[in-house]
Amino acid sequence: MNMGSNNETPIIGIDRGATFTDFAVVTADRLTEKFSLENRDWDAISSSYTRLKTQYHTDHIVFSGCATGMPAAMLDHISVISEIDAIGFGGAALANRSSCVVVSMGTGTAVVHFTENSAKHIGGSGVGGGTIKGLASLICGIEDPIQLDALAMQGSASNLNLTISDLGYEEISFLGADMTASNFASVNSKKAEDLAAGILCLVGEQVGIIASICARELDCRESIVMVGKVAQSPYIRQVLDLVGKLYQTKFLYPDHPGFAAVYGAALKYRYDQKK
Repeated sequence: MNMGSNNETPIIGIDRGATFTDFAVVTADRLTEKFSLENRDWDAISSSYTRLKTQYHTDHIVFSGCATGMPAAMLDHISVISEIDAIGFGGAALANRSSCVVVSMGTGTAVVHFTENSAKHIGGSGVGGGTIKGLASLICGIEDPIQLDALAMQGSASNLNLTISDLGYEEISFLGADMTASNFASVNSKKAEDLAAGILCLVGEQVGIIASICARELDCRESIVMVGKVAQSPYIRQVLDLVGKLYQTKFLYPDHPGFAAVYGAALKYRYDQKK
């Protein structure tokens, strides 16, 4: 599979995550087509793969994510790109950064440092979209993330969280009086909108703090690139921006964040072909 330097040759990308499978066609380093299946079933994936391969007349196909159980008919024609490389290359390209911390908020959260066309896994958390989905179902009886986000916008996490001021302090170190001391530790409301806000606040704060600490250590305070489908949430973005003010870091929200990994897989493939 030698592409040479033909930048116009379409590359089909597939990223199989824990919840969604994302597809993209990348031509001249641009996203020509993109879509997602809320499905990890290989029959559904194979059907979309076959359609794209036929439509775009290309044998340049890349894959990231979980390849376990992949049909031999696909495996024999696909180049596998590591998930870390896919996240790093994709996030950096979407944000137009040569050096940055890329935070992928999918079912869980991964933190990747990208610099000098190289991606390194820094860490992450089991807290992410899966946490939101599970808690929203258990606590609010809501399965739709868009509905949850809209509901959270009408609520206040302060009716659920213990703050620094609740402990009797005006501040502790660099934490102001209104900062969270403990999530869900002061439940003064059971309104659906407050519960929704509390759930999203919990996830956003934890991810934002982890990302900020990593970025400060890596001298990337101004370049924390948020990708993944959860990064599209307006409420999560509000929480991250508050964390950024506290930790003196900056979160970036590029277009098409839900397709960063599949886009990055194609870019990494092309980069390797040019070396």
